[in-house]
Amino acid sequence: MSFPPVAITGLGLWVEGFPNTVAWRGGSADPAATKPAGQALDKVNRRRAGPLGRGLADVIAEAVAMAGVDAATVPTVIGSAIGEASTMTGLLDAMWRHGLPMSPAEFTVSVHNAAAGLISISNKNRGMTTSLAADDDTPAAALLEAIGLVVTRDAAVVVACADEPAPPTLAQVAPPWALLAAAVVLEPLRPERPALAALTLEPQAVSAYRGERFGELLRSNPQIGLGWLVDAVLHGHRGAVPLDRGTGRGYAAVLAPGSMP
Repeated sequence: MSFPPVAITGLGLWVEGFPNTVAWRGGSADPAATKPAGQALDKVNRRRAGPLGRGLADVIAEAVAMAGVDAATVPTVIGSAIGEASTMTGLLDAMWRHGLPMSPAEFTVSVHNAAAGLISISNKNRGMTTSLAADDDTPAAALLEAIGLVVTRDAAVVVACADEPAPPTLAQVAPPWALLAAAVVLEPLRPERPALAALTLEPQAVSAYRGERFGELLRSNPQIGLGWLVDAVLHGHRGAVPLDRGTGRGYAAVLAPGSMP
């Protein structure tokens, strides 16, 4: 199976110590960047959002600004393996173990598409938004969904993936990992439109990319594939970039120069 090439025109990244792609590309850690700020959210939704939602909001805002697309209309595909699991398990624990009533306000931000809703509201986005989960294949699934939208709509789409550490109740069945959020803007390849790289997806591709700049806890995050993609584009890598940590179906992003032949 082959997929048509698309252009990458915007990037966003948050990992602890590196709140954006500029910091990551420069290699200078900021000790104050311990949690996503969520500055891209309005004040009301920033208070409601947890670290996952704040991280997704900020990387989407960075990618959209870099690409120069309209945050109020661009379709968004958001991927997360466990979503707002910390909030959800906290509510269930309070209800079943302590007999406390469930908070409707907290319930609204415990569902898997909570971050998508908060970001859409803050950006007054009128475009479509979808949230998906495919475990370690989430980055590949999100990119496949977005490429389909780019091809059928002939317009830009934002892809963002993030996962925060699994809550203690899931720790026995999930490896420890650190919070990571990453985003890319995909558009149709056009001769007149500058692009950071051209992207195709391959079910299997041999990769020379190793992602050494990411520590072990980041490499264990189910969304590391999109983080690797952002890093590879930032550092001018050409060729295949794995989209999972060896525990998925083996999809790879293949990068080529962004200009049309």
